[in-house]
Amino acid sequence: MRVTIAEIAQALNYPYLQNGDGIVTGVSIDSRAVNKGDLFVALAGEQTDGHNYLAQALEQGAAGVVISREDAIAEYGLQNYILAEDGAVFLQTLAHWLRQNTDIPVIGVTGSTGKTSTKDFLAAVLTSLGDVVVTKGNHNNELGMPLTICRLEEDTKAMVVEMGMRGLGQIDFLCNIAKPKYGLITNIGKTHCELLGSQENIAQAKCELLAHIPSDGVIALNSSDRALIAPWLDTCKGRIVWYDSTGRDKNAEYRAENIIQHAEGITYELHAGDHSEKIHLAVHGVHNVSNSMAAIAIAREVGVDWKSIVSALAQAKLTGMRLDITKNADGVTVINDAYNANPDSMKSAISVLMNQEGSRKIAVLGDMYELGKYEEQSHREVGNEAVVQHVDYLIAVGQLGALIGESAQMAGCRVDFAKDNAEASSLLRQYIKTGDAVLVKGSRGMKMEQIVQSLMG
Repeated sequence: MRVTIAEIAQALNYPYLQNGDGIVTGVSIDSRAVNKGDLFVALAGEQTDGHNYLAQALEQGAAGVVISREDAIAEYGLQNYILAEDGAVFLQTLAHWLRQNTDIPVIGVTGSTGKTSTKDFLAAVLTSLGDVVVTKGNHNNELGMPLTICRLEEDTKAMVVEMGMRGLGQIDFLCNIAKPKYGLITNIGKTHCELLGSQENIAQAKCELLAHIPSDGVIALNSSDRALIAPWLDTCKGRIVWYDSTGRDKNAEYRAENIIQHAEGITYELHAGDHSEKIHLAVHGVHNVSNSMAAIAIAREVGVDWKSIVSALAQAKLTGMRLDITKNADGVTVINDAYNANPDSMKSAISVLMNQEGSRKIAVLGDMYELGKYEEQSHREVGNEAVVQHVDYLIAVGQLGALIGESAQMAGCRVDFAKDNAEASSLLRQYIKTGDAVLVKGSRGMKMEQIVQSLMG
């Protein structure tokens, strides 16, 4: 991004004052993170008002500011500014304008789970094309996604935008800004049932992406969700490709067979029509087979060759706290999967635990949020899974986590209950010894990385 404040204001039809060059090379809504050349957008929210931080933004080298309060002009002696009634709307309009002025492949990624991991795989396999702009962290909402688009540069070759959803109409809103030519839906799970009531409603919300794929575009869909997605398939003008990691759908364009989990990660055979490749992933969790296949399907559609795909996936790393495996100073294997949790990823993580070397396998499992009517059932299923996979010792953390513990205990597993992370850490310290393997996992709000930090010293 390299445009003047005048060019932005004129293109978007906003009032402005430019006294000097005012060349914008980036956009920020956080005064603490402003870099030289950034356009600082002062958002006026319920908790904080960005106008209070205009001085800080300018001191850090902001090329100009976007304001909604005219009194700030005189108060801060502003020289380069754009006046916008709503800073968030300005940011979204700017992102839409920038998107319209590029013809690079834009890939929209959504789904109940696995969005970030799939995004990470996509970023890896697309690097052979050149510079790729990818959503950072959880910048997948009405503010974060526009900020991602604003990172476009002249030499950018592709862009991957993650699209979060907390209700009907939100994916549609984000698509109207990003205008994806390619898309993928990782899966339709039970996460967000608390808000939307059913998997069918979740499917409807996620499938808003389908209607935005143009006639020359492609969307990759998980074959396991055919029935849930079926009502909205006709809304897609582009081509649909299916991927299957279960071995049940022989008609899927991309199929995985002979999946092997091992200490270094996962190996599987990928079949795409008459073509086959052996795929190595340097990450754990069988759910990542499906995530990597989604990335492969889109990469092939935008022209990445097989050799580049195979090589990139073998080296791909995932965003932190996703099945990170390390050993502490006492020789205990620690599996940090504290970033988030849902029933499927819980079961997959337990499998990873059981595949580790270690004299005893210990699971520290906490609450899973946003499951609505499936809340009790899902937690008890995880407890049963811990028993089926022969976990030696389980610490159940939190009110919902207690449901995991109750089911496991009734089935004969040794279980202790902890009301919070501090108590769980204390229980662990009393029990663990050299050679043990420990899994720590729960929903983001549980902040169970605190337990990992305690283990690592």
